[in-house]
Amino acid sequence: MIALEIKGTKNIMNALLISEQFDPFLVEEAVITTFSTFHIDGHLVKDFYSSDELEAFEKNQKSTVFSCWNDIRPICFQLIKGKKTPVSFKVVLHAAPQLVEKIAANPECGVAANLIRSLGLNIRYDNGKVTCITGSAFTTFVMDKSVERLWDAHVRQLLSGFGLEFEEI
Repeated sequence: MIALEIKGTKNIMNALLISEQFDPFLVEEAVITTFSTFHIDGHLVKDFYSSDELEAFEKNQKSTVFSCWNDIRPICFQLIKGKKTPVSFKVVLHAAPQLVEKIAANPECGVAANLIRSLGLNIRYDNGKVTCITGSAFTTFVMDKSVERLWDAHVRQLLSGFGLEFEEI
């Protein structure tokens, strides 16, 4: 787990809300506080979808647990845009299953993909600062820290690739 303070709030806001850069991620939760606090639960409501649609999700290796960020992003953008900055926001993202499998397939990784429950990225804005915190969860106790190291390195590389400057805190 690492915590990174993003330099240049505007840049991360553009990457998160306007561009498609974070679209491959899944959303567990988004909480945005402006004139009111808005809670978005990213868990898919399976009753909304037909069995054919759910089957298509699985066939296309899409999550049947969480919504995709690209579906939630426009809603978050509408809540945040305007002349005044939000009081705060928090977005809890997860790596898509394909990325979890890719990290588990890395020769430096000592953990099987089926033992990785999630690879998370929490993005928080509060008091004019944006902080990104990584995390990982497993289906069982795992002493091997290689997944965490690989995930942390991936997030650093991802943010750098987006042109975002950050400092580890």
